[in-house]
Amino acid sequence: MPPLPLVVNATTMKSPFRHLIDFPFRAPGILSDPIYRPLSITFIEYQDGDKLGLILAWFSMLPFIYIVSLCTLIIFRRDIQTIMYLGGFFVSGIINHFLKIICKQERPERTRNRVDFYEIYGMPSAHAQSFFYFMTYMAIFVILKSQMPGSSKTRPIRHRLFVFAQILAAILVAYSRVYLYYHTIAQVVVGGCLGIIFACIWYYFVNYQFIKYVPLIVEHPLAKYLLIRDYSSIPHIIHFQYENEYNEAKRCRDRYANSNHDQITMEEL
Repeated sequence: MPPLPLVVNATTMKSPFRHLIDFPFRAPGILSDPIYRPLSITFIEYQDGDKLGLILAWFSMLPFIYIVSLCTLIIFRRDIQTIMYLGGFFVSGIINHFLKIICKQERPERTRNRVDFYEIYGMPSAHAQSFFYFMTYMAIFVILKSQMPGSSKTRPIRHRLFVFAQILAAILVAYSRVYLYYHTIAQVVVGGCLGIIFACIWYYFVNYQFIKYVPLIVEHPLAKYLLIRDYSSIPHIIHFQYENEYNEAKRCRDRYANSNHDQITMEEL
């Protein structure tokens, strides 16, 4: 004889399950007919079995990976340049949001049919605009920093490769949005151009206007408490940090070794 189906009476259900039925603040029908929606900002689809689509889907995730990396960098470095670099992304995002409302140009038909999962408007592409902003700003920073007074006018090969890799990554991100049917070609082209223009404007603002107030900011007690610092006047910052941290670590190792040697000598005596 097959086992009888389990029947649960909601009125007699005892703890610890009764709170699932009698939750005092639940909206009507929340347990009977739940609706789940993905977080659209990270919801990226590609056709099953399409290997190129899979690769481009990961490229489409690069802006979010870049943002997380920048936040991590800010936590550990806390320098004005990086903070303003990330701040430009948020300003660019606000501009993109209002431009989409003004233009009101819908996405490609494949994505338009799933408006519950995506923002309905796609002009200009936020992915293209944000990532071209990131890459253009960084390219300008690398190029100009390598040509500071007293430095060689010939840019090292690593700088050229770095700039080329940024341009290639930005193009692939923009192409991924078209290939995966999230945007039209026009939407990513406009987004990319806006990102480049805004990066140039923001770089000028940060490094030629805002920089005048940086000494006042870093000297403020709150900034000192938060360990906010300014590296903009130091050329070749990575090399500078490496040399100083290497020398300090070496001094600490030498002190530790001498301390252990003195302790052993005292014990022998």
